[in-house]
Amino acid sequence: MTVPQARFRPLFVCGSPKSGTTWLQKILDAHSQIACAGEGHFIEQIANPMVRLLRGYNAKLKQVDERVFQGRAPYQPLAEAEIIQIAREMIVRLMLRQQPPAGTLWLGDKTPRYTEGLKELKILFPAARFIHIVRDPRDVAVSRLHHAKRAGYDDALTAGSDTYYEMVGNAAAAWAQHNGNVAAFVALAPANAEMLHQIGYERLLSDFDRVAAELFAFLDVDHGPTVIAKVRSETDFEQLSGRKQGDEDPASFFRKGVAGDWKGRLDQRALEIIEQQCGKLMGRYGYNRLSGASA
Repeated sequence: MTVPQARFRPLFVCGSPKSGTTWLQKILDAHSQIACAGEGHFIEQIANPMVRLLRGYNAKLKQVDERVFQGRAPYQPLAEAEIIQIAREMIVRLMLRQQPPAGTLWLGDKTPRYTEGLKELKILFPAARFIHIVRDPRDVAVSRLHHAKRAGYDDALTAGSDTYYEMVGNAAAAWAQHNGNVAAFVALAPANAEMLHQIGYERLLSDFDRVAAELFAFLDVDHGPTVIAKVRSETDFEQLSGRKQGDEDPASFFRKGVAGDWKGRLDQRALEIIEQQCGKLMGRYGYNRLSGASA
């Protein structure tokens, strides 16, 4: 397999589902020096299966050599570096289908589940950068409830129903897993922390220009006022949804675009479910706990 020599650096966006990963992807893609698409799922669907397949092939070659050729087999196993290279080249080939325009410096993909594959991405792309967005798990739970309602769970928004608590629990478990994975990756080595830039959803809402400038500075691309204004105009809530921020459309992917929507929407039991599963990480990411539940 031959892939054109990439003139871009790879960029990967991750975060717990319903945390603003799609909005962040669109912000990145709106910058003239960044091309960022979504939902490539390159680790669980491409890299991991390919690596397993090729390692299995190596094992088969070794078995055949021992049984048939007595050490003189015509085919030799692939070196581990070759296996990694094959997986890398396949991912690059797929990413280049974005057809990034001239002037692009970063080629990115947003897949929330990259929180589970940061170590693998680092092996595949040592020069990569990672952007992680985190959101209050209580608001994530509310978004999950509305998503479930759109998906056909009629009583998902009915506080007290089994579905309501099940969806809240699922959202909390996913939030703890995804954000715990990122925290563990950062703690592994100082170099990991240097590769990763973290954004709070709430701060992105309240202080867009500053947060966007910090993001683009991390990637060493233009981040002056004119650039930020252009990106803001192309990616604000009204542009993406056709509604003013705060105007709710329960059927829309971009439902409301606010922080703190959980207040008045989650009952005490729901808050306790969330804080039992997410409590320690909530503190790490700057979210105050209210229910007093232990975690």
